[in-house]
Amino acid sequence: MSQVDLIAVITVKPGKAERVVELLKELAVFVKENEPETLRYHINLDSKKDQIIMLETYASKAAMGAHGQSKEFKAFQQKLADEDLVGGPMELKATKAMGGFESRL
Repeated sequence: MSQVDLIAVITVKPGKAERVVELLKELAVFVKENEPETLRYHINLDSKKDQIIMLETYASKAAMGAHGQSKEFKAFQQKLADEDLVGGPMELKATKAMGGFESRL
């Protein structure tokens, strides 16, 4: 089983970042409590407040797929559409760590 790191970039419409972050925080609670193979789920807002960058780590490709197919994630996507919060499709980049270190915190 190979760990998967994912970067998801969500471009938000002007003035909508706070609402999208609120929805992501709600989703993150579900993910933490119900998706044990989701190892990291960080919500980051860029300095211009027009993009949210998610840093996600999954225990496997299957775990990443299960997250994307969950009814809670699909409901999140539907809210983004219904509330007209985003300016385009989510950009997903699967990555593999090649060096550096995790944290000094």
